[in-house]
Amino acid sequence: MVTMTPPSGTPAELEAVGYNDCTWDKPWNLPRGQLTCSERMPTAVLEPGRAMPWTVGAPLPLGDLVAADPLTGRQFSFEGLLQNRMRADGLLVVHRGRLIAEWYGNGMTDHDLHVVHSCSKTLTSMAIGIAISERKLDPTELMSTYVNELASMPAWNDVTLQNVLDMATGIATDEHYEDPTSMYWRYADAVGYYGFTSAEQAIGGLAFVSTELTTRACASGEVFNYASYLTNLLPIALERAYGIPACEFYETRIYQHIGAESQALINVDSLGAPIVEGQVNLTLRDFARWAYLLVNDGKSLNGTQVIPREWQVEAFRTSAARRRAFERSDYAEAMPGGEYHNQAWLLNSKESILAMLGIHGQYAYIDLPRELMIVGLSSFPDQANPLMIATLQEIWTRITEAVT
Repeated sequence: MVTMTPPSGTPAELEAVGYNDCTWDKPWNLPRGQLTCSERMPTAVLEPGRAMPWTVGAPLPLGDLVAADPLTGRQFSFEGLLQNRMRADGLLVVHRGRLIAEWYGNGMTDHDLHVVHSCSKTLTSMAIGIAISERKLDPTELMSTYVNELASMPAWNDVTLQNVLDMATGIATDEHYEDPTSMYWRYADAVGYYGFTSAEQAIGGLAFVSTELTTRACASGEVFNYASYLTNLLPIALERAYGIPACEFYETRIYQHIGAESQALINVDSLGAPIVEGQVNLTLRDFARWAYLLVNDGKSLNGTQVIPREWQVEAFRTSAARRRAFERSDYAEAMPGGEYHNQAWLLNSKESILAMLGIHGQYAYIDLPRELMIVGLSSFPDQANPLMIATLQEIWTRITEAVT
């Protein structure tokens, strides 16, 4: 049974070291801030089902690996790369269904629930995959059919559910973390990322879309334009299709079947709507269990079919139209040849390599042909920048070479 809890509050004594609801994501505060989202935001608590242990394989000796430092070009120990470049909080590697590496740093333990930021998008899209397979939702249908608040907005007239899943709506948006005037920061206030200091600002995710995402930039499907605000429409569609709260659906249809050990937390806005574009909080192992559905034909560790196999296959399906939309985006240079589909990044569509990615260095990297999954939680000082991406690529490359 999903329970809702109010913000627990940040301990006042932390003000002495400069930590509060408004400074939790300063680089020096991130290792605590990312483990304590329920202090600042109301939270839905998802209960696990029966825990399933990972099958353990021959250990991958991370301490023996050597990497190239993207910053200096010099040789670096792999653990040095994790600690000093990535500011990693945890790393877990699964190869051919076996857990072969599990590492923690930055003060994190295997019991801590860490926000996975935008990896939440891919996790929540799996619920949409179930709804599509059960004919409760249709990806070709207009989004306004499921979220009728959009029906009166001309900019949304031809935007489908699939356009939202692929973030190619044609709606004018911007999400620039480095720009204090970006709509992203108004959104952060709307959903309560820094606590709810102003009722006037804390309007919630749906109201933010209704007031800010009102202008057409191009035809739907033409350009990939990453906009976290879109993802929060998905649980609304899910709730209205099934007549139950979305968090209850996540718990009873997915989370209780993946073999999780611990509770999961989903932070919600001031109106109780789940903020699934970035606010799912999980232990490292349970994050890996949920992500593993995309490796294991949609099945959990014990073979239970949790999400449709068709949805797992579709996650890796390439599309020339999506690739063209990606090439027209701001991300084309950073990820040449990439695509974005069903709330996940296809890094190499020819080789079926997919990633969930979140700010500050959260990821689940899936190399399907090699049956390799690398899951990481981090406190990288910036939300996203070229050094972080280069460091992630070095981590993935070195581990892939080591296991193959």
